[in-house]
Amino acid sequence: MTNKRQLAAIMFTDIVGYTAMMHADERNAALVRHRHRDVFQQEHERYHGEVLQYYGDGTLSIFKSAVEAVECGIAMQQQFQTGLEVPLRIGIHLGDIVCHDNEVYGDGVNLASRVESTGVPGSILISDKLQYSIKNQNSISTKSLGHFDFKNIKDPVEIFAVTNAGIKVPERSELKGKLKQNKKSIAVLPFVNMSSDPENEYFSDGISEEILNALVRVEGLSVTARTSSFAFKGKNMDVREIGTQLGVAHILEGSVRKAGNRVRITAQLVSSVDGYHFFSETYDRTLEDIFEVQDEIASTITNRLREHLTEKEHEAKMVTASTLNMEAYETYLRGLFYSNQFADDQAMIKAIPYLEKAIEMEPEFVLPYEKLGICYLFQAMGGKIPMAEAKVKMTAVFEKLQKLGIETAAGYFAIGIFNIFVKWDFITAAQVAKEGLARFPNGANLYHIASTLYWIKSDLDSTSRIHRVGLDLDPLSIEMIFYMGVSYLWQYQFEVATPFFEKVLTMVPEHRAAREYMGWIDALQGHYDQALRRFGKLEAFGYRLHRSTCLGWTYAKMGDMQKADEYIEEVKNYYQQSPQGLNLSMDLAILYTVINDYDNAFHYLEESITNRIGSVMMFGGDPLITPLNVDPRFQNMIDLLGEMPDLDFLENYQ
Repeated sequence: MTNKRQLAAIMFTDIVGYTAMMHADERNAALVRHRHRDVFQQEHERYHGEVLQYYGDGTLSIFKSAVEAVECGIAMQQQFQTGLEVPLRIGIHLGDIVCHDNEVYGDGVNLASRVESTGVPGSILISDKLQYSIKNQNSISTKSLGHFDFKNIKDPVEIFAVTNAGIKVPERSELKGKLKQNKKSIAVLPFVNMSSDPENEYFSDGISEEILNALVRVEGLSVTARTSSFAFKGKNMDVREIGTQLGVAHILEGSVRKAGNRVRITAQLVSSVDGYHFFSETYDRTLEDIFEVQDEIASTITNRLREHLTEKEHEAKMVTASTLNMEAYETYLRGLFYSNQFADDQAMIKAIPYLEKAIEMEPEFVLPYEKLGICYLFQAMGGKIPMAEAKVKMTAVFEKLQKLGIETAAGYFAIGIFNIFVKWDFITAAQVAKEGLARFPNGANLYHIASTLYWIKSDLDSTSRIHRVGLDLDPLSIEMIFYMGVSYLWQYQFEVATPFFEKVLTMVPEHRAAREYMGWIDALQGHYDQALRRFGKLEAFGYRLHRSTCLGWTYAKMGDMQKADEYIEEVKNYYQQSPQGLNLSMDLAILYTVINDYDNAFHYLEESITNRIGSVMMFGGDPLITPLNVDPRFQNMIDLLGEMPDLDFLENYQ
């Protein structure tokens, strides 16, 4: 009999403590086991499950429907809470299985077993893959328990607990798996603005970020990136839940009250495992002492955690005054407040005058340069200012920054992406990443630079590995989640990629790029009708490809050349008539590739590279132009990118 592979919702169950039960009372144990099987068979028949194996006190079964698998688990656990109690734990995963005669095996089976073994009696735990399949079901409620490392499973898996009535939801202290939570880890939540003026929020946010930047320097301490920790701003959530979502053991929270030249800062360090307060302090100071307060808080935290970090107390100064001009510092904090609102174009525009003013007030003040360069770059990439104008401004800003000396991970990130996307100087970008990671191994965005460099070299496996390190540090960053999905999609790991795009769309339902890539997951698997439905709902222009490019490619693969030609002509018209038409060079390269017109494909690919359009430097692993790889001209295109960097230093960070 040949092997049969299929996608299924895989359920493992186990009666907890059955062996001890047998030793204590064999008759009662037998009754429990019989009841388990009776209910198990009854509910599997009701929810169309297929029982594959009984083994001792456990079971293995599969379902064609993820929803029915969970509903079956709920029905069983609710029954086991009445009458003769059956201490059952259930684990469910959605994945590939291989059937051979009476045997079932595969990674999906292994993971489902690991998920089940993590639970407690009365619980139903499900994997992240299955969670994304049921998340829109109003009849099923779940909560995340965090990410787990499992034996022989490559990447951490986020586990969810079903929370319906009658279902046991485990406390974190009860979890039997290896929770991916570093004891040497912390998240700094945005301090609450307690000032009478709500506009002082820029100041409280700035203080939080400055403390975070100080802690990032501590060797051996994992610090969640600002993007993820600030995602909880204004949310009244238990620190234990926040710790679960961020995968950290400690939370720093506090408040800031500013009145004139006086500042009161309250800070408290809390265990995210059990809510224990390590310390709570209040600091009443003048504005001129603000850097001393930041240093004192950061040092106190480090010394409170020293048993996890080092045997000696941390004595070195962690925060030094970046400027003595307090007016310039406050102006910078205002610019920082707006520059951190990446999703808001208007906020970025508001940031620039404050940052420019801070530099004007104090030309040797480093921090405004770091943020100003990023603002110029993002405005140019978003089409708000011409790239040529932005390049002149960025070059001046970054040259001055390097002369003054970079002080934060954000500074290294700014110069790194400038060298990649503006100068196409990948050697210098790699050196920047190397220096930045040596000083700031917690700099999540620095791992994004590193993964981009691997991408440019078409080393997609390393791209995913190094990007995962950054994602662990910034687990709620939409950008980090999105590119994690893209890296897996480009490796044709569609099942792995899908949850990342789904998560982005849960956070930002209209995220155009994630919606497009969900279409490519369908298209690259030959699900063309579903791909057309997804692509047809896209806005015309977006981060990646024009809507007509997506539709034309799909119709070409379906063999409908009349439709394909119509969309190709539409893209060509945009290319010829639009002021931004040159940006569609890569679109045309992809369209001519799918219709096997390689001469035109190479023409437009070369044009895209020569004119340095967008992120074309990452074309080497693009699945949409893979057919070009076997043509001798493809190496010529690679050569146009210039010298590639040695990235061996990144092995220390993977």
